[in-house]
Amino acid sequence: MSDEDDLEDSEPDQDDSEKEEDEKETEEGEDYRKEGEEFPEEWLPTPLTEDMMKEGLSLLCKTGNGLAHAYVKLEVKERDLTDIYLLRSYIHLRYVDISENHLTDLSPLNYLTHLLWLKADGNRLRSAQMNELPYLQIASFAYNQITDTEGISHPRLETLNLKGDQRRWPSDLIRLPGAATTCMTENRGCLFLPQSWKFITT
Repeated sequence: MSDEDDLEDSEPDQDDSEKEEDEKETEEGEDYRKEGEEFPEEWLPTPLTEDMMKEGLSLLCKTGNGLAHAYVKLEVKERDLTDIYLLRSYIHLRYVDISENHLTDLSPLNYLTHLLWLKADGNRLRSAQMNELPYLQIASFAYNQITDTEGISHPRLETLNLKGDQRRWPSDLIRLPGAATTCMTENRGCLFLPQSWKFITT
């Protein structure tokens, strides 16, 4: 038998060996995912559900012409949420606490045109951009990764909390809508007069 024949005979064994190793790695990977060890829970998609809504809703109030009622307050903090799409259907909400989750998108809040108060601290937001909400007065986005105020244009907003989002804000920060003056310091909040904008950054 020639050397070439020996080489050809040996190659299938090598392929079989590699195949067995690949299968073993695949099985180990599947076992690893099943066990869930060291798999960051926050990376798992966790949408807001109807059950969570039922648990978090409170404060029954009149709506519209006063003949109907709806819950206007929602607290769903510390739920590992990655998606709040369901909020699009709850248009009567006025007070929303979605803090301490893993949210990166606030666009479902664009449908909450009666929103007065919003707390979205401790998420993974890189932007607080939303459509103009006509009644929003207090918004807190502390301890996210927001670096500017782009898309924050709510006509009645009085207090904006960006504490912990960026250690040093640029001195030429974009002027906030309705603010007569802008001030930005590293260690104190800012008060915008006469419209009384309170800008908290530390």
